[in-house]
Amino acid sequence: MRIPIVVLALTAASAASLGAAEPVTLVRCGRLIDGRGDQPTGAVTVQVAQGRIAAIGNALPAPSAARTIDLQDATCLPGFIDLHAHILINPGDVLADSLRKSSARKALEGLRNARVRLRNGFTTLRDPRDEDLYYSTIEIRDAIARGDFEGPRLFAAPQMISSTGGHGDLNDLAPDLALQVPNVVVDGPDAMRKAVREEIKHGADWIKLAATGGVMSAADDPRAQAFTDEELRAAVDEAHRHGRKVTVHAIGAGGIKATLRAGVDCVEHGLLIDAEGIAMMKERHVPLVPTIYVLDYIIEEGERTGIPADRIAKARGLQAERDRAIRAAFAAGLTIAFGSDTIFPHETANREFARMVRLGLSPMGAIKAATANAARVLGIDEDVGTLEVGKRADLVAVPGNPLADVTALESVSFVMKDGRVVRPAPERP
Repeated sequence: MRIPIVVLALTAASAASLGAAEPVTLVRCGRLIDGRGDQPTGAVTVQVAQGRIAAIGNALPAPSAARTIDLQDATCLPGFIDLHAHILINPGDVLADSLRKSSARKALEGLRNARVRLRNGFTTLRDPRDEDLYYSTIEIRDAIARGDFEGPRLFAAPQMISSTGGHGDLNDLAPDLALQVPNVVVDGPDAMRKAVREEIKHGADWIKLAATGGVMSAADDPRAQAFTDEELRAAVDEAHRHGRKVTVHAIGAGGIKATLRAGVDCVEHGLLIDAEGIAMMKERHVPLVPTIYVLDYIIEEGERTGIPADRIAKARGLQAERDRAIRAAFAAGLTIAFGSDTIFPHETANREFARMVRLGLSPMGAIKAATANAARVLGIDEDVGTLEVGKRADLVAVPGNPLADVTALESVSFVMKDGRVVRPAPERP
């Protein structure tokens, strides 16, 4: 569908100053989905200068020495944002993997995985804890921000705070082994406050709590609330006093509602949310990051990739209820933000889009979940998340029309971050 648009641009003086430092780039898109509207725009050009969008229009003139990128057979979109990316984790038995590797090796693999995600269209990630006690996600975040390495901008909750026997504890090891758990395990409000302060001390952007049991952990119940109400309130109070937001791993309906009463800012998974929980999230404007594909992956690929049988059984036991609950959440109009929960190959994280659509989200809704909505959750929506004049030039392209076939979002063919091409478009034959 081609919709005439008015040229949007910076002031002449601003555009001139932007273009003075480096050549202007013109990205000619066959179709543009800007992350704001509900309809695409046809045959539009995006002008980029000094890492930001300088103009958007139908027939922009090419400044002297401008570079032109031809994406006229593709759909251009804002750079994707994943709020649940585990860059240190690789497929298989996550526990065994985390115990075999040093923090240094995890950091190197995490940097590699972050770069894989960037090439697949994700210009921003939030890593809500990984299996490492030594803050390697913080080091990766800072190294990318300094420009030492190419990668997505990264927000991190370095560790997940868990209760004894909870989702972050090592429940399937022998009790006489003296091993350091690769997560933070606490009990009681005072210990919770100290753990939150430690996370902030070492650079946490977010605080992550394991508010219920999980699927990929042994001997805990995904339906059970892991922390007391008092412990949850202590975590939220401490984090908010220090200007940090709190997100929670929460699967069971009771645990979800307890975290909402405590004042958390975001819910991950929410697989068994009920009608009351949905109403509470809407009333409090708390976003849901549903992570749908990961449960399907555990069931479909778990045996082949070495995931323990009891974890696969847990996932299979939740799948039908998950489908009903997430369909209801989508239908109720909750704010949905994209999260993949990458315990699977990082190259396949884009499959989450189609799984969201299968459970009732529209293709445009899935795109907004990974662009404008996710940017608002991170508080960076003035800078990224939509294609608008003045914002950072994070732009991806996919072949065809993802609104007609959402699986097109799994075939990213071009990536630009901050105006710099990190994945060039394939050459035409």
